[in-house]
Amino acid sequence: MVDLIFDTSSIISLATNNLLDTLSDMKKKFKGDFFISDSVKKESLDNPITNRKYKLEAIMISNLIQNNILRIYSKVNIEQKTMRVLDISNNIFSAYGNSIHILDKAEVESLVLTQLFKGVFVVDERNIRLLVEDYKKLALLLERKLDTKIKINNQNIKLFQSEISNINIIRSAELMTVAFEMGFFKEYENKYASKKEILDGILWGLRLRGCAISTEEIEELLKIERVK
Repeated sequence: MVDLIFDTSSIISLATNNLLDTLSDMKKKFKGDFFISDSVKKESLDNPITNRKYKLEAIMISNLIQNNILRIYSKVNIEQKTMRVLDISNNIFSAYGNSIHILDKAEVESLVLTQLFKGVFVVDERNIRLLVEDYKKLALLLERKLDTKIKINNQNIKLFQSEISNINIIRSAELMTVAFEMGFFKEYENKYASKKEILDGILWGLRLRGCAISTEEIEELLKIERVK
């Protein structure tokens, strides 16, 4: 049994692509729970539901919580580690003599929760994924963005890796590819939309509305699925 822990970014990507109902379908066949942290609840529900621009997505998310599709973890025993890892993370990279803020509390809280549950982290934000998987690549991306040399604090990298290890990460794109494999999008097949077009549409919709996935990665997923 494996639990999935969702960051705000992946929840919002699914919401803005009208894919939240797929989580309800997946939950019926999935041997594990879908969790969000208390901070993610605040970012994806409590704050946006007061804003007309994001209210509809927040209402849809509230329905998943109300029906226990998404479970909220709000215990305080991860607060201390969350704040420690947050401080370390935001003091790893620096430019012009100043530390670069790369992560927010909700992201780190979800990361800590993933390690606690030995689950899978579902996150669409690029910074946190690369910090876990390839921090040197993240440094290169920051250099391109800021057009300056990035200094890496190796001591803080080691501290981060000692706090956070053996984390499995997927994006909403990979999760919806699994849902596709499970047959949850068959109803959309018709003479205008082949299996390949449906999956391509899902992946590009996610990319254009929040998921950090490249064109090459989309093509690779389509190739792996061997859809026509």
